[in-house]
Order: sequence, then C-alpha cells, then structure tokens
Amino acid sequence: MSKGAISLIFILLCSIKLSAQSYIDLISSDYAITPAISFDSSSQETKLHEINAEFTAPIVLTEKTTVLAGLIYENIKADFDPSRGEESLSGFTLKLGLNHQHSDKWSGTYLILPKISSDLNKLGPKDYQLGAVILMKYVKNEAMNYRLGFYSNTERFGPFVVPLFGLYHLNPSKKIETKLLLPLSADVNYSFQKRMRIGLNFKGQVRSFNMSSNLGNYESLYLEKSAKDLYSYVQYAMGNGINLQLCIGRSIGRTYEVYDEGVKFGIPLVYFGDNRSIRNFVFQDSWLFKARLFYRLNLN
Repeated sequence: MSKGAISLIFILLCSIKLSAQSYIDLISSDYAITPAISFDSSSQETKLHEINAEFTAPIVLTEKTTVLAGLIYENIKADFDPSRGEESLSGFTLKLGLNHQHSDKWSGTYLILPKISSDLNKLGPKDYQLGAVILMKYVKNEAMNYRLGFYSNTERFGPFVVPLFGLYHLNPSKKIETKLLLPLSADVNYSFQKRMRIGLNFKGQVRSFNMSSNLGNYESLYLEKSAKDLYSYVQYAMGNGINLQLCIGRSIGRTYEVYDEGVKFGIPLVYFGDNRSIRNFVFQDSWLFKARLFYRLNLN
C-alpha cells in the first residue's frame, strides 16, 4: 500500500473518530467448513463449505464527511436436500454510503446495499435484493463508544428489519477488547503477546438465496439461512498489517431451510404472516472450523 493511500485512510479514521479502536480492517476473507452434518430425518450426511470476503474503500470528501464504498461476497455449498446433490449459492453485495461527523460526540454511518443473491443459474427479479443500514455512534470517552441503529433488507422471503445496538470497550491495560453489534455479532479478545490474541466470537445472521431449479413439484424456491455460530480463535499478526485467525466452534440452532412461500414481515426470531412449510430435510447442529485472513491498518 502506498504512503499516499495510508495517509488518506489515516485522515478518514481521524474524521470519523474511531477512538480506542485505532485500526480498520480494509480487506478480509474467510473459509469455513463443517466436515460432516447429519440431517434431522435422514441417515445421509453432507459437508458445508462457506466462503466470505469483504473489501472497503473510503473516500474523504470533507473534514466531516467520508464516502464509503465496498463489495461483499459470500458463497455456501452443501447438499441442502439429500435427493438434490451438492448446490452452490452466492451473494454479491455492493456497499455505497457515507459517514458524517455530526458533533464531537455523535457520528452516523448511512449505507445502501444492493445485492444479487441466488444460485446464479438464471438471473431474474427474484435474485435481486436491496438493503440499508443506519448506524449512529456516540463516543463516551477514549475507551468506550456506543452504537444504535437498524439494518433492513428485502429478503427473498419478505421485508426483514434488525434493530442494532453496539458497544466498543478497551480495558485500561489495553489487553482486553470487547466489540458488540447485537444481535449480529459479539467479540471479546485478549492480547497476551505482541503478535498473539485469543478470543471468543459469536456471529448471527439471516440470509436468503433464490433457487432457480425446482424441488419435486415445487416452483419458485429459495433457501433461508439462519446461522448462530459460537467459536473460539487464535489470532496471529504476521506483519505488514496481515493477520491470520484460526477458529473452532459450534453452530447453535443453525438452519438451512428451503421454502416456496414468503412472509409478510420479519424481525429477529419473529416472522409475521408465516404459514410456510419446509420443502427439504434440515441440518442438525455441528462443529465448524474456520480460517480467516485480513489486512488491518493500525494507526499506532
């Protein structure tokens, strides 16, 4: 990375007041595998492969306003039904928005998230989704800040809204870091050496992917992914901003369900107007293994 790019990002970070979190992850990718998953109503098993990647490019407009652009890629591959064989579903999300510093204490991030989410066999209107995020941040002091907002998306099953509450805290010794964005993620990590950290991470998400191929006599199918994964990890700073995480964890109530009908409206854990019937055999909970590689720009 050139000195000019580093200077530009440094200006960005100062302008949006990251406080104690004196870094930003510009590029990240991870690969997760569950080697053997049993179905609830079948003796067969499947492997689950998941790939995620994210890129963020900040562009400073003024001292208080920064344009945020980026791309998110995700892919899941498994036998979602024993009779269908392995299938691959992908999502491509474009991040477009801005961060604005409203005052010394308050700043806001505003994003729109157009998305393609499907098996990519035959693109049509049902393969496209549109999301949005509004997230306000309040800086209490140099070691703590709070965030409040919401995420919404036109999921394949219907409108879906997630209220968000976040917290960042760094303890006085600067060894224990806590990052929360509930109900989507939680991370607590401890730095026990200059390059080494250990941590505990929770990730919860709902995704939906259009499926162009039919299952039996059903048409207009889609897969709804509901993941709640808890894992521990070891993180090693390899140098030049490159970090590696090795993770082992367990899914908690994780489901990959195929439907042919939608709902009227959804929030986490509650769907309104939900009269759907599952059109596949569902997974059981299982162990997962993940490797994550990311580039972190450290302002210190």
